[in-house]
Amino acid sequence: MSNPSSPYANVSLQKSDGQPPVLPPTDEYGSALPQLLTSPRKCDAAAGMSWIIKAFGLFKNQPLLWFGISVTFLVIVGIASSVPLLNVLIIPTIFMFIAGIIKGAAAQSQGTELRFDHLFSAFKSHWQPLLILGLLYLVGIIIALIPLFIAMGSMMFSMMSGDMGNNYGAMNDISLGGIFFGYLLTMLLMIPLYMALWFAPALIVLHNLEPIAAMKKSFEAGKVNIIPILVYGLVCSLLLPILIILTLGLGAFLVLPVMLLTYYTSYRDVWTDQPLSAL
Repeated sequence: MSNPSSPYANVSLQKSDGQPPVLPPTDEYGSALPQLLTSPRKCDAAAGMSWIIKAFGLFKNQPLLWFGISVTFLVIVGIASSVPLLNVLIIPTIFMFIAGIIKGAAAQSQGTELRFDHLFSAFKSHWQPLLILGLLYLVGIIIALIPLFIAMGSMMFSMMSGDMGNNYGAMNDISLGGIFFGYLLTMLLMIPLYMALWFAPALIVLHNLEPIAAMKKSFEAGKVNIIPILVYGLVCSLLLPILIILTLGLGAFLVLPVMLLTYYTSYRDVWTDQPLSAL
């Protein structure tokens, strides 16, 4: 029996309008699922390495399944990329595969079953916003390539007009310098594009955000986590190729799924109230 004199005797979990309170979603065991933060968490530099380590932890628990998922993804993209016209059409759909991998990683980390068809699951659940995201990515690439196209076009115009023939050495140096500058400017434009896209698939497929809103949040997270992102990039570009070389190429079968899983592990650390680095 309750004690009428208790200070909690009249406390009710109901809202003032008589409706039950909105409780956070839980998994099948009653544990709260990761919730989206209102603003991104600022991680330290070591987080860039932690994302890779946590991704490897997910991989080693289901190595054959993750190997099959990542190789299937690679084969589909590889075949599509070798076919004219299809190599352009495959670009907007890449994020659907990545989102499926994120859904599989989320299921595994929450203790539910990882399935091979997770790779294709986002085609059914979130194909529209992910297609829009892919199209925006394609437009972003075209815009970023404009400086390089201009530099290469200028060189081709000079060659066709015969201007380079009068002073070939000087004009050649100028043209090569222009192409290098165009390439550098293109790479600089690609950085904010990738910042706006890195967390976007997870935010769309796990929190139902619209593409533009997801890209804005992803860019915001990229700005405050530029240091761990640089660390992550350095590890991926320097250490992982060495691993592949030392293993005579076999390390690629480990690197590929781990790199794909970092889409999820980085999202968990930056955008949820349950960062994997704390586990």
